[in-house]
Amino acid sequence: MTLPEQLPTLCAHSTGNYTRVDNVFCSEDLTEHILTCNTIPSRRPVCTDHIPIHTIIDVRTPYVDQRTRWNWAQTDWKRFKERTKEEIDKRPPARELNTIDEFNDTLKTLDDMFTSLIDELVPKAKPSPYQRRWWNIQLTEMKKRAGNLANKSHRKRH
Repeated sequence: MTLPEQLPTLCAHSTGNYTRVDNVFCSEDLTEHILTCNTIPSRRPVCTDHIPIHTIIDVRTPYVDQRTRWNWAQTDWKRFKERTKEEIDKRPPARELNTIDEFNDTLKTLDDMFTSLIDELVPKAKPSPYQRRWWNIQLTEMKKRAGNLANKSHRKRH
């Protein structure tokens, strides 16, 4: 019960006695979101015996941080390939890796190289919470073309 115990919810007309006949029940999950649950005797309507119960429930939705992400669809892959080749050519020629430490060092070097290339060449997109993830620029262009054709068809209907 969310309504505190011993709180009267009814005033009998005949005797004027206060009793508790109304209870407020809710699930455990909802109980966590109840800010207040109380009666307001001063707001009792005329000619009624029940006292209004005032409950405030926190129904705010949690804020979801929309992080920027890589917009791979907008990447200039030709430029990316050229810059990758340039960066690899700057490195010493490939050699056989004999130890785990050599492998880890080479892996870290390659990872750092690709991370810097991605930062430089791949545009970032900050998704809108209302964005349809499957929508892309080609669909926008097709929708615009369909609208133009619909307008042209409408003008030439007679």
